[in-house]
Amino acid sequence: MGDVSLFMKELKQRFSIWYNRSHKRYGTLWAERFKSVLIQDTAACLRTVAAYIDLNPVRAGLVEDPKDYRYCGYAEAVAGRSEAREGLRKVLEVKTEKSALSEYRKILFLMGSTVSRESQLAMDREAVKKVVELDGELPTAQVLRLRVRYFTDGMVLGSNAYVNEIFEAHRDMFGKKRKTGARPLRGFKESGLTVIRDLRKDVFT
Repeated sequence: MGDVSLFMKELKQRFSIWYNRSHKRYGTLWAERFKSVLIQDTAACLRTVAAYIDLNPVRAGLVEDPKDYRYCGYAEAVAGRSEAREGLRKVLEVKTEKSALSEYRKILFLMGSTVSRESQLAMDREAVKKVVELDGELPTAQVLRLRVRYFTDGMVLGSNAYVNEIFEAHRDMFGKKRKTGARPLRGFKESGLTVIRDLRKDVFT
């Protein structure tokens, strides 16, 4: 249980065997291998990743509002589960659980700006790509409504100092020409976060 990758491999293999037997099918069940990203234990990092995860059902078109998806942490917080509410309060660094709910909802819905329902649910992917190609920046809350490779392929996510610390600890895994580990998140406006992989192509998918 100490190795998350090994645990996920075992879990997916066993589930695939059970599913195939139950449905009289064969072959692979999962499209891609398990991915994980090392995330710095800071409020800024955790709330960014939490919002990205809670918006997954919105991006998938399952719900229009993340509170309506019963399997996400935000829905549990709205429903009144104390552990979920306390988690939001700590991540958002506010005094009360009630203020945590309202502040987090602002993050999920474009920082509380008044927008149409269509623009709340998603942004035009091509428009975003053009902004990024021109070295433009987008508000983090808007970027979170897209599928962002940094959260699956970035390997390490955190402050500049944190990512460089991880880079130095695992220096032998990188080429000799590389001097530093931290790379900016292209397209994010004032996120203050960096990653260890420089994703130059298809950042938003």
